[in-house]
Parts: sequence; structure tokens; C-alpha cells
Amino acid sequence: MNRHLTIYAVALPALVLPTVALAVAQGADASRLDGAPVPAQIALYGQAFLPAVAALIATRRIDWGFRRVPARVLALSWLIPLLCVGAGYAVAWLTGLAGFVPASPLDVLIGLVPGVVPFLVLALGEQIGWSSLLTLRLAETRGPDATAFIVGLAWAAFHYPLMLFVPGAVKPGVPVAYAMAVFTMEAMALAFPLVWLRLRTGSIWPVLLLHATLNASIYFVAQPMTAPGAEWLVGEGGLLTSAATVVVVLATAPLWRRANSSSSTTDRPSHQRIRSRGGKQDRA
Repeated sequence: MNRHLTIYAVALPALVLPTVALAVAQGADASRLDGAPVPAQIALYGQAFLPAVAALIATRRIDWGFRRVPARVLALSWLIPLLCVGAGYAVAWLTGLAGFVPASPLDVLIGLVPGVVPFLVLALGEQIGWSSLLTLRLAETRGPDATAFIVGLAWAAFHYPLMLFVPGAVKPGVPVAYAMAVFTMEAMALAFPLVWLRLRTGSIWPVLLLHATLNASIYFVAQPMTAPGAEWLVGEGGLLTSAATVVVVLATAPLWRRANSSSSTTDRPSHQRIRSRGGKQDRA
């Protein structure tokens, strides 16, 4: 294994576990985090930046990926999570499995456009680790699908300590094992467009936008429009949301698999040449 990946794999849990322990010791409840002691809030909100910290511990040679991409790629990155979340919640609302609480079009628009901005900051903390280090280093020796499989597992596992030990991280009445399994399905599905977009475009912006829009669409739009009582089915770790994510990712695969940057080939990093299963390389 690449030495930097080994350091990253050791550093990240070494950072995560103490922050979870601190939050638990402070009596934090993830469902009522605003009322938790300040050290607990810092520990839990700060977890979003631990993948970036671990990446910087592993190496200073990071391809940050702040490259311009065409508007159509950003639009795709914004649309994919909207379809994932919208499809999952729509099934729950239309079948009566979850109660629907109407919201004004303006509230929805605010949640899906300016509401994405604060989540971009949190997504940056995670994706410097997942996208700018783990994805690019793994892709040096394996294809994008194998890379996405590993990144998806790592992304899901990063959340396991929170789900296992912090009260309120899993909704009351939902078995932790169930929530972890369903969340893993969702994370692994989303890892495929995230990895392909990063490798195809050489940019972190599509990755950040997809990740941030996913969170904004759930927490600022879909969740406030849903009556309590459907925690098994919708939201992060909800079966319908995760199943819809798998379907949408598969349906949109022809789009995110060929999404290219407008940069010239000479300006692109070498890792953008994506390996095919046959050992040859595609030209991104």
C-alpha cells in the first residue's frame, strides 16, 4: 500500500475516536446539538474537517483540485443529489408512508441554492481527504470503479463511530445496525459519481457541490417537509432514500462517466487518464 495511504488510514481513526469520546463524555446528543456543551459541539462539527487534517498529516503534496469546470458539469453535480433525495421522499409522501408538510416554493429555492453554501464548507473538510488524497492515490493503481468501491466503504466507516456511540446520531427506534447498513449502501452508491467526476474533470468543485447539495436538500428542504415517524424510510440512513440513490446513480451513469473538464489535456493532471478494466487508459 502507498505509504501516504497507510498514514492516512492510521491518522483518520486516531483523530475521529477521541473527538467522539469527548462528545460522549460531554453528554452530547446529536439530535439536539445546539444545546450541547461547546466542546462537544466543536468535536462533532469539527469531525467534518478530520479527513482533511488526516490528509495533511499523510502528505503535503495534495492535488487540491480547485480547477474550473463547465457549467454543465456543475449542473449535473447539483442535479444528481436532488434526484436521489427527491425520488426517495416522493415515494414516501405519495404512498402515505410519510406525512407531507407543504412548503413555499421560495423556501425550497432558498434551501437548494443559497442553502448549499454552508454545506460546501463542511464538504470541503471531508473531500480534501476522500477526493484529493484517497481517490487520487487509489486511482494510480486501480480503475475508477474499484477506487469508488473502496472510497465508499471508507466514507461510510468514517461515520460509524458517530452512529455507534453518540446518542441521537441514529433516530430513536431505528436499530443502529440497520441504519449503518442502509447508510453504507447510500455512501457507496454516491461514491461512484463522486470518484468519476473527480477523475474525469480533475476538479474538486463538482464533488463539493454534489456532497453539499445532498445535505442541503435533506436538511433544509425534504426533512422539514416530512412529518415525524418515517425515520426508517427517509433521510440519511433511510431505506427509500438510499434505494433511490442507487437507482438514480445507475440511471445517470452515462452522464457522470463521461463528464469532462474544459481544460486542455496538457493542463490536466496525469491521474485523469482513467484506467479501464483491460489495463488500457481512457482519455479524459
